Amino acid sequence: MNALTAATNELGLDSLLPDFSTFMGWIELLLRIAVMVGPLLLLGFGLVYLLSPPKEANYGLGFRCWWGMASLDAWKFTQRIAGMVWSGLGAVLTIVMAIVCITFRAVEPMEMAHRAGICLIWELVLVALACLAINIVVMVVFDKDGFRRKEVVE
Repeated sequence: MNALTAATNELGLDSLLPDFSTFMGWIELLLRIAVMVGPLLLLGFGLVYLLSPPKEANYGLGFRCWWGMASLDAWKFTQRIAGMVWSGLGAVLTIVMAIVCITFRAVEPMEMAHRAGICLIWELVLVALACLAINIVVMVVFDKDGFRRKEVVE
């Protein structure tokens, strides 16, 4: 047990955690959570869409777009593509934002809040672009009635 404690002390893992004895320690924790929750949710929903997508088109669950809800084939295709894109983007953003959160320790509180805001804006822009790309892919593959276009080769 002493060897494990010594190994964690050598790695300096305690420096990754904020100092909870101060108010700014709690603010730092909230900023880290705010930056990390988006990518983790994106990764989670992407994996759900890949592993167990909704079986049929509905207005409650699943990635919905006009062309994706036109037929069952279009719905399954849309869920598969959304799962791949969202889980991939979620994994990349989780890694990048974890690295960014580690660097929060060395900056002043206002600079930390500024960086967290920039990270959140980047996350929103990338998610919006991913959703737009999914819609474009579905529009290219399917027509408005939900049938695969004949000129698209898989």
